[in-house]
Amino acid sequence: MSNTIRSQMNRRRLMQVLGASGAVAVAGCLGGDDDTDDTGAGTDDSATNTDDMSDDDHEDEQTDADDDEGDEDEDVADQPTLQRLVDLFDDQLFNDDQLEIDGERGSYTPAHVWKWVSEETFIALHLDNPNPEDAENLRYIVIGKKGVFTEESQPDEEFTHFHKRDAEGWEAGHGGDSVDDEGYWLTHIAVDDFEMPWGEVEVGVDYGFMPTPPEEGSEGTGTFEVGSEGSLSDTDRDALLELFADNWTNNDQREIDGELRAYTPAHVWWEPPTENDSDTIVFLHFDDPNPEEANDLIYFGMGQAGNFTNDDNPNQDDFSHFHKSEADSWDAGHGGSSADDEGYWLVHHAVRDLEMPWGDVDIGVDRNFMPTPTDD
Repeated sequence: MSNTIRSQMNRRRLMQVLGASGAVAVAGCLGGDDDTDDTGAGTDDSATNTDDMSDDDHEDEQTDADDDEGDEDEDVADQPTLQRLVDLFDDQLFNDDQLEIDGERGSYTPAHVWKWVSEETFIALHLDNPNPEDAENLRYIVIGKKGVFTEESQPDEEFTHFHKRDAEGWEAGHGGDSVDDEGYWLTHIAVDDFEMPWGEVEVGVDYGFMPTPPEEGSEGTGTFEVGSEGSLSDTDRDALLELFADNWTNNDQREIDGELRAYTPAHVWWEPPTENDSDTIVFLHFDDPNPEEANDLIYFGMGQAGNFTNDDNPNQDDFSHFHKSEADSWDAGHGGSSADDEGYWLVHHAVRDLEMPWGDVDIGVDRNFMPTPTDD
């Protein structure tokens, strides 16, 4: 990652740390005050002493309880962002038999955690450990759509893998046996370079991820309900905003409605831990310039740090848009003027059908998202 982008992130993180420290300091000052009334008028000394001891005991108990709650909050805050996201991606899409890890029934499907973002689609994290609680690195971001095991139901070529909703185990869920099998079509976008059983995987859409081709010409879309589908709740949205806090642009690009905000317009960013430090970023793109007022997530995507040159673009078809780290405004950051411009090449994966200025967008990789071609 360039020094410019890294310094932007470091400044942002420093402000977050200072903000948290300040809040703790203020809470400590307030928590130390004693509001006990010592007048004791109209009572004898023994009664006053007894009452005072009782009040003190209650105050001590309350203080201990407050301290315990504070410790719990600090413990959560001290967790790596990856583990806090594991906790937040808490939707269960599969039957219990697929929650087995290393021979034991657990709370997760192997290496994956899931979050519904619409009635039909969800986002997920694919981690580097079968048990998500033990994961240290992110390997893929995942986007999935309800469907059945048919060609008609498969949204597009990036949805290489079908996984059944009900199966006798996780391995048994790969692919389908008939056109009636209900499940999910999945896109996997790698945020790092690593080796998988099917070969070397590089940053970008993994078109080789465990292909499960349906029967050619097969028809059917299927409808089923899991029970927890739907858009992000305001609570979950706000929790994601807190964790996707790695702003990498200069301040001039964080102006929304004429005010400097904590976010770039409609986007929030997270630099995930990766085994090979691949200088990638994951983002959420919402339906409102101010993410705090957003109703729906519209894109889930990632970016590769680099310069405005095709040599740094992982895939020119998928990574259609380049955004500069330094610009006079967010709009001025779109594209570059020379190969010296630093920023991120971005792939936008739509999580719902959209109408955008460049046309109708279907669920899948939006290869027409604000193209910024280079001169080389």
